[in-house]
Amino acid sequence: MKLRSLILRLLLIMLVGISLALTWFIWYNPSNFARQQNNDVTVEKTTRTTNQEIKRDTFLPTGVLWQGAQQKYQLSSTSTGMAARARKAVAKWRVTKVGAQKQLSVAEYDRLLTEPQSLQLTYQGTVSWTLMRKLFFGDSKADASYSFDRIVFDTENQRTYLVNDYHETSRRLVIKQPNYGAIADLLGAATTKYKVTEQRFDHHEVALLDQSITVQPQTYLIDKQSATHYISLLMTDNTSTSAVDTKQIGNQTVYTVNSNQRLAVDKNDSLMQYEDFAASAPAQTYTGVLSSAFNALSSLSFASTQGIRYFSYSTQDSAVTFRTYVRGLPVFNQTSNGTVRVVHTTSSKRIEFSGSNLEAAIPTSQTAVELPAASEVLAKLQSLGAQPSDIDDLTVAYKWQRDTNSGLVVNLMPTYYVNVNGTYVDYADLVDGRVDITTLINTGN
Repeated sequence: MKLRSLILRLLLIMLVGISLALTWFIWYNPSNFARQQNNDVTVEKTTRTTNQEIKRDTFLPTGVLWQGAQQKYQLSSTSTGMAARARKAVAKWRVTKVGAQKQLSVAEYDRLLTEPQSLQLTYQGTVSWTLMRKLFFGDSKADASYSFDRIVFDTENQRTYLVNDYHETSRRLVIKQPNYGAIADLLGAATTKYKVTEQRFDHHEVALLDQSITVQPQTYLIDKQSATHYISLLMTDNTSTSAVDTKQIGNQTVYTVNSNQRLAVDKNDSLMQYEDFAASAPAQTYTGVLSSAFNALSSLSFASTQGIRYFSYSTQDSAVTFRTYVRGLPVFNQTSNGTVRVVHTTSSKRIEFSGSNLEAAIPTSQTAVELPAASEVLAKLQSLGAQPSDIDDLTVAYKWQRDTNSGLVVNLMPTYYVNVNGTYVDYADLVDGRVDITTLINTGN
């Protein structure tokens, strides 16, 4: 009995010892300790850095032009985008001063835009210097209240200008130790150089192709998310999904939470419109509006943000539009596939988006599509009854087309898109009569 009791006591001591040893290992193992001490900080830092990188990409210029001695070219690259290359070239430039705003005469304005040996980065809509000095130029503290849609790097005279096409104004940047050689080298980095001529439409310059080109169609896998996904992201937060009220109104399914939040989903095309009637108004500055719109875009947590770019800002309805770009070309459709539109008022926020968005390219061997020179397109539009004053924009783009064999694949077909009275329409639809251009022209009258 004594021997048995002794053995049991020894076993108990061993078990206690093993338990204590395991506890010590679990709590004081260096890797576990490091995770406890650093996990929150690391995650927060990574998220912040990644979000800042996404913001820099989202607000990249959407056009890159090179003005030679006599000819202007549109530059593109099959690898890293040309705008991203330009940003990298100026990442260490330090802007010490933003010069005074100068109102340009027609002759001065044309001379600046045709300055030989200049690289010009263009936006579809205007951006603010306060926003871009942090996102584009890496070490720039000089602030100024100025909106612009073009950056001109005059490599020959070593000068840099911010230009507002709408108002035909400019402001020169004073830069400490700039490297204009790196800017000039971007011409050699371009894999394609299309001859273009800029023409003025609706108070802004548009680069028009001088000759026909061939563009390769693209096929993409799409990320298709249901309403439930966005309800959990935008509406419920810590609230149970059982608090969501659901109603069917015509073709729309409408979800509401506490009468302050509403998500309407179109059952035919997965278009969604989220509204928050208790949202705080953004800062009443251009930078504040654009930054708040970007935060709204980020709240959607798309599977891929690659290629999503700031497209335009409408002062009439305070709407900021982001659009997907593929190989330097915008993606359009009759619906909102590929776009996100954010509208802020003093007491509400509205986000218009699609549950289907591009995720990853699928290699294919489709035949390239030949597109005519812009002069031919304009001549055809004029024969249909559209004068140059009726056209706001003309751009080579991709048209989003559903794949008939798979609901998770989309085909992007090259075409021209024409903006008439604020509405972008496929040029082929106008030529074939599927859309009446006279109706579009008279809409704004």
